[in-house]
Amino acid sequence: MASLTVSGLEDLISDMEAAANIPDSVAKEMLIKEAGIVEKAHKESIQSKGLVDSGQLIGSIEADKAPTGRIIEVYPRGIRKDGVRNAEVGFIHEYGAPGRHIPAKNWMKAANEGCADKATDAAFEVYDKFLKSKNL
Repeated sequence: MASLTVSGLEDLISDMEAAANIPDSVAKEMLIKEAGIVEKAHKESIQSKGLVDSGQLIGSIEADKAPTGRIIEVYPRGIRKDGVRNAEVGFIHEYGAPGRHIPAKNWMKAANEGCADKATDAAFEVYDKFLKSKNL
């Protein structure tokens, strides 16, 4: 009669459980890498859509320095010299203001869609490094 012997199965199960539960430090590094790519894409989109007048909007795009939970936000921050929030200006240029004859430019949607694969790849590189450290 045939016999099957398995060695190291408990270690493999432990490694698989570790891979499923991404440590906060790894998740943080993944988010920071993604946020940097998104921040750059937002600035490039503002530039390419011709939304650089005073430079206040493009200069206000910033990612959170650290995640809140497992989220890093990237958006226009601060208040302009005229007292208007940069987020408001960004919103108007994203969706338009028909009453003010300002067309929607969809700069943020274009940036987010355009950098999605690159941001995902950057996060995967961090995750892959983590998996390799677990011999997976």
